[in-house]
Amino acid sequence: MEMTLTQLRMFVAVAEAGSLRAAARRLNVAQSGVTQQLRKLESSVGGPLFERGHRGARLTTIGERLRLRADVILGECMRTEEEMRQLRGESTGQVSLGLAAEATMRLFPALLASFRERCPRIDVHLTSATSRVLTSWVRDGSLDFALALVSQEADVHDLETTRLFDSEVAVIARRGHPLMQARTLAELRDGDWVSTRALRAAPATNRLAMLFDAAGLAPPRIAVTTEAVFDTLHCVANTDYLALEPARLIEHAFFREHVAIVPVAERADRTPVCLLRRAGVPLTPAAQELATMAVSFARMLPASAGRVAPP
Repeated sequence: MEMTLTQLRMFVAVAEAGSLRAAARRLNVAQSGVTQQLRKLESSVGGPLFERGHRGARLTTIGERLRLRADVILGECMRTEEEMRQLRGESTGQVSLGLAAEATMRLFPALLASFRERCPRIDVHLTSATSRVLTSWVRDGSLDFALALVSQEADVHDLETTRLFDSEVAVIARRGHPLMQARTLAELRDGDWVSTRALRAAPATNRLAMLFDAAGLAPPRIAVTTEAVFDTLHCVANTDYLALEPARLIEHAFFREHVAIVPVAERADRTPVCLLRRAGVPLTPAAQELATMAVSFARMLPASAGRVAPP
């Protein structure tokens, strides 16, 4: 017996709603119909998909794995339907893209305005996260494409990458910070830091740890770890914590009066911001239009933008 798209849609609905009854209401079908399709799907996969208890339906190990596959399959079906409509000249649908913080600031406002003029009936769904997370979401099909940092250590062999611009990081502190006049990283070794990623065992996976290691210093003391650069900047602006983040971000209207660059001599390597998409998987016409525009807008950025002046 083969599984069907209807079965997968009902399975995902139950997983999202937490119960058969709630899923049936969401789908506007009889609960018995949902139960019947789930039984057929469980027969196809050879095992139970849910554990049913007083707290509702919870995915089994098999169910969790099928959920990952089902999301990809149904997402591709939705994109295929949108692509066919767009090829027929119906300019409707959705583009899902992910943006790292610097790409959001430097490209997105003007890019979105221009795209909306060309494609006013296309909905744009924006997701912001760390570049590592965005890369995984491109890979599993949750995003059409992303504009994200691609470090030398990043594994993107299965993705198509287009380099947009280079990101340069700097040590950032609140204005008036007691260490603002520091000229070497060694002068900051006793400071507390905010990191937008966990400090891992291998220094090369973290630019902050890598910078300290290259200077012959012990690993920095991480006070707070966040998952968003803007959360990091909020922490820095209101505390004596330090951070290593894209220098361009201090020009943001929300932060430029509150944070500044600490002009230490040590510099981290620049990291390219790239457009990432799945290799061999075509974008819908609308997503391709937005991706092409992103590349064009990036090429018009000033080459010197965001560079850190030497101390």
